[in-house]
Amino acid sequence: MVRDVIVVGGGIAGLTAALSLAHKGRDVLLLEKNEHCGGLMNSFERDGFRFEGGARALVNAGLVKPLIKEFGLDIDVLPNPISLGIEDRILTVRGEESLYEYSALLKGLYPGSESEVDGIVRAIRDIVEDMKVLYGVDNPLFSKKKKNPLTLAPSVLAWAVRFLRTMYRISRMDTPFEEYLDSISSNRSLKDIIGQHFFRKTPVFFALSYFALYNDYIYPKGGVGAFIRKLVDAISERGGEVRVRTEIVRVDPRGKTVTDSAGGAYRYKKMIWAGDLKTLYEVTDDSGFGERERAPFARSREKILRHKGAESVFSVFLAADLPPEWFGERAGGHVFYTPDRRGLGDIHTSELEGLLHRRETIRKEEVLEWLKRFCRYNTFEISIPALRDPDAAPPGRTGLVISALFDYELTERIRADGWYDEFKRRFEDEILATISSSIYPGLEERILFRFSSSPLSIRSRVGSSEGSIVGWSFEGDIPVTKSMFRMADSVKTPLPDVYAAGKWVYSPAGGPTAIMTGRIAAARCLKR
Repeated sequence: MVRDVIVVGGGIAGLTAALSLAHKGRDVLLLEKNEHCGGLMNSFERDGFRFEGGARALVNAGLVKPLIKEFGLDIDVLPNPISLGIEDRILTVRGEESLYEYSALLKGLYPGSESEVDGIVRAIRDIVEDMKVLYGVDNPLFSKKKKNPLTLAPSVLAWAVRFLRTMYRISRMDTPFEEYLDSISSNRSLKDIIGQHFFRKTPVFFALSYFALYNDYIYPKGGVGAFIRKLVDAISERGGEVRVRTEIVRVDPRGKTVTDSAGGAYRYKKMIWAGDLKTLYEVTDDSGFGERERAPFARSREKILRHKGAESVFSVFLAADLPPEWFGERAGGHVFYTPDRRGLGDIHTSELEGLLHRRETIRKEEVLEWLKRFCRYNTFEISIPALRDPDAAPPGRTGLVISALFDYELTERIRADGWYDEFKRRFEDEILATISSSIYPGLEERILFRFSSSPLSIRSRVGSSEGSIVGWSFEGDIPVTKSMFRMADSVKTPLPDVYAAGKWVYSPAGGPTAIMTGRIAAARCLKR
């Protein structure tokens, strides 16, 4: 049996692509290697507590709500206000006016740097204005009105004008945010607090647009995983097929066949690869290519395989014998919190590099001392599902996820040195000690259970190179499309009738990028 389209990978990009194609009547087969779809967007339960295993919420970005509406997904969307905290000062972002509250907070923490704070806030405000077209306007490509071109044309034209203007302005702001902040401020701690929860060398327009981003978070009733399940159901309802526990280990582009780890073969007319892009180039058999076909594939493969993903994340999942209201008195259900205004300084840059560049075994005591300071001065993302959806925890109790960006290579070195499990426990200890002595006093004594996920966990579970959650590292040349003017080309591959989608095909990436590239790849497959 030859399928119209095979989609490999059941993350948000693959699900979007498969649903778009099934909705148009195509014979679609989606193959997912794990037991459940979702990839980096998933929820799971432990002893009655619901946790998000990947993204803690969804960014609408003019895409998620229109997607829900277009495909008639029966799911409620709850508010997801973001809180920002430094030491004992915490504010909840409620629209653009909170930017001025944030300015006052920073000026109170860094007396003598008022003019520098003004410069940073002014830059954020300008970028937020440019980014509103992405985070505040529904993308008309997902509107049901598109069935009537005359009705849709004015909204598409107005949106396109704003979109192109925004793309032009932000394309001129692709320098690393560290360099941009250096041009505004000489206060190292102030700059750390602004940017240390972003990936190293993140483009400035992406990093400083976070106030628009924070106002655009939403939380599906039932968790992020509930949204994923609705997408899977919608594909099946439209005649598409979703198969889990099916890992593709070989791609034959000449025979238009993919083979799974159990030996099952699936033929396609067109294919969308929505998994890790390195894996596509590793499992593709190019032996049937002629020289003219093999050369461009070899060039692409060499470029893709020699690059690495961005930093990963370490997360502690825990249940507390405390009611959600106890946490709500201190901050909201989704918090970015820094326990010490001094910031990380060189801890996550030159000190980390010093550890990694040693050829001999890294001394455990040295890593643990570094880890203690890393936790004390870092910025944590804290997610409390029950403060957004009361059904996420048993009555009177609360589940939390506390996360920090972390380096994959250091984690791998620790595993190779033989003390990975101890490292995870000690990391959990340090995070809990830091949080319990700052934003949530005494939390450590009320823990019912706890466990953690490391960059290696993400690499193993999701199959994401270097455990990356946002695709390619910004610290070197990026091997894929990074111009928004060329996003439509990002899904192309050197393989005939094979397209790619997801966080690895365009940079900078996130959930909205994955949805959009899934949509673009589906549109390519719909063309004759």
